[in-house]
Amino acid sequence: MAKQSGTRPATPPDGWTPVAETRTACERLAVLGTTSPAPHPAAPVVAMVHGLEGHWTGWQPLAGQLAGRCRAYALDLPWRAGNHYRWRHHGTPAHWLREALALVPEPVDILIGHSFGANAVLEHLATPGGAPQPRAAVLLAPFFRPETLTVDWPLYEAALAGFRQIITDGVRVGLGERARRLDPDVLAAMADTTVERIGPVGFLSLFLQFTGTTELDLGAVTVPTLVLAGENDTSLSEDRAAALATAMPAATVRRHPHYTHFCHAEQTADVGADITAFLTDTPISPLLSPPFSSQKEPLMTELLDGTLTTPVGRPRYEGANIRTWIGFKHFMYLTEEAILQYFRERGVGAETLYHTYGLGLEIVDHSVSLPATLGIDDEVTAVVEPGRPKPGHGAPFKVRLTVQRDGETVTVLTGKIRVALVTLKDAPADVRPVPAHLEPYVVPEVAALADAAGHEPQTVAEGDLEAVLTPPDSNAFLWSWRIPYFYCHFSDRLQHSGYVRAMEEVVDRFLDDRGISIRTMLDERGWIPVVSRARVHMLADAFMEETLHTVFTVQEIIKDVMYTAAFDTYVHRDGRLVHTATGSIMHGYAVSRGEQAGSLAEFDDTARAALLGGTR
Repeated sequence: MAKQSGTRPATPPDGWTPVAETRTACERLAVLGTTSPAPHPAAPVVAMVHGLEGHWTGWQPLAGQLAGRCRAYALDLPWRAGNHYRWRHHGTPAHWLREALALVPEPVDILIGHSFGANAVLEHLATPGGAPQPRAAVLLAPFFRPETLTVDWPLYEAALAGFRQIITDGVRVGLGERARRLDPDVLAAMADTTVERIGPVGFLSLFLQFTGTTELDLGAVTVPTLVLAGENDTSLSEDRAAALATAMPAATVRRHPHYTHFCHAEQTADVGADITAFLTDTPISPLLSPPFSSQKEPLMTELLDGTLTTPVGRPRYEGANIRTWIGFKHFMYLTEEAILQYFRERGVGAETLYHTYGLGLEIVDHSVSLPATLGIDDEVTAVVEPGRPKPGHGAPFKVRLTVQRDGETVTVLTGKIRVALVTLKDAPADVRPVPAHLEPYVVPEVAALADAAGHEPQTVAEGDLEAVLTPPDSNAFLWSWRIPYFYCHFSDRLQHSGYVRAMEEVVDRFLDDRGISIRTMLDERGWIPVVSRARVHMLADAFMEETLHTVFTVQEIIKDVMYTAAFDTYVHRDGRLVHTATGSIMHGYAVSRGEQAGSLAEFDDTARAALLGGTR
């Protein structure tokens, strides 16, 4: 272990003070702390880890953003700017990080690392070796190599090009306003000079750290970790972010379109807001003193502000109805969980929306395509990307679910979801005004959404319902049922997942009514049901214990292997028929035995007649 010396670091800028310094045979380590404004005595302790060829002063903008909310220490580490890389012969980055942490005069609650420093933190978390661990961690623009990414010369060349770009960006950020006045060729020459000074040993230090991330036991990490990166930062592309989220369940991975590799210096306010929201929502929140713990208003100024990559776990056992494959309903449940997490990460989870603003988070439109199967033991990662909102239509998102199979990332779902924030009629009495960044997505009821227009209630007598909903020659099947409380939320209305359940059940009832039930097709033909697409679109509210009239209509058969069907639901309220939801499903069968096992089953005359309403 390195021994602390009696010397101090050079005089730092205002607001910082030397805390400790130590020297070994080859390297110097130092710790500096913020001095103003004075934080609350119970505020969490934050240690900040700079990147390769970086400097502890690079943390000044973010430390200023968090001022008064924590006691911040900046670590001055051996891979600082201008180093000779001799430290590589005496320890790993995690080793040197631990040496520096030992100099911090109090236990560290939160570790924040950038780039190479973020990977040092990642290595520290994954190989604790008995060293004290933080209560939470934040990784800014880390590097991660999935197992599917082969270490070869093309990867080396791509990494070298990325390294040069990062160094160029670092020179630009370091120059500040002066960079704007420089000729681009001069800036490029300065970057080239910096790359030459760093040399191949410096690049190899980063490359080896990057390629070795796949060997870390990230699944064993239990420290809640926020990962932030830019969508255009190649250090953590979409596929790499998804792989990291899968490998490290303790991590929440968020990618923002406007974040750069040096986001802590260039998008400081947004990074500070991301960190604050994350820390407020983690198990360390009891440590967070004012203003963290007293923060009631979300710090976000935008809702649709970036991509979230997050593990959503395994599908529920309930969904493994045919062998160990999962039905379409549970695919949609997993996307719902991903959307809920997106809101939580922005400080406006469903519970906060309900109790603070009197709003119900409602998934009002949800369409999915299922290109691959999902098994009961698959670990699923979701990538949630916000779309471009239209007035009166709610908040739009694209969602992709992936799993890891045989070393490959496999997409099992692509989908689109829209969310509305519905004003609750029995909201808590002490609700607060809705923040400006949420107002565009608030509606008094589902029927107030723009795309619900054209579905006005029509006057229908109770005795005429069946004739109206299933007219002759329509091939429509009607199932009417009472909405139970366990299909509802907010003590009031039928929720999105209740409609998904209804779609699954009405298909089952329709097939049984037509003499081709799921069990019949399994036993007699070995046909396994397959759903490739599904959509549920809410048009109006349906309330607890109302009767929901559910209409299922097969529309066409496609190439004798799939059929499409419409799904519509209604309630009869005050003498009027209210169209509450519409949707569609594409359904077929896979052959489970015989020479054609694994292929799509072709419908014969009996199946076609049953589906289209002909003679069985």
